[in-house]
Amino acid sequence: MKNPLNECLCYQLQHLTRLLMVRLNDEIRPHGVTQGQLPVLCCLSEADGQTQAELCDKIQVEQPTMANTLRRMERDGLIHRTACEKDKRQSRIFLTEQTRPTVETLEKKRDEVIARMTRHMQPKELATFQRLLTNALQALENPEADQSNEIQE
Repeated sequence: MKNPLNECLCYQLQHLTRLLMVRLNDEIRPHGVTQGQLPVLCCLSEADGQTQAELCDKIQVEQPTMANTLRRMERDGLIHRTACEKDKRQSRIFLTEQTRPTVETLEKKRDEVIARMTRHMQPKELATFQRLLTNALQALENPEADQSNEIQE
């Protein structure tokens, strides 16, 4: 029997995201990390010493979600915090020395999962897929821009 939900873009994207996160978790769980922690580790690997607010902005999650994630990561020894010199109310977040070498392995695992997901796409198709996803995200993140463009056209 044909399921009309299987043809709806919204549900296809949700299913794709769920499968991607399940596969990613399967790959990184043996390293003591969850898929929710991976973007934090990657951001800190690029630029250690960021604030919680900076991480929220880059990863696109709310403050309470980030606070809980960081609390668990600190508890598990993945990160440590240091009071900010300029503003003692803030803290800078750093990878622990034990975590630093693991991040490269985790990034490779992430890239392998993405490669598996896109293995039937030609390079041109993958570039188009990424461009279309970027366009869709921008349209939903800033709907006012779309409305002002429509009015001007």
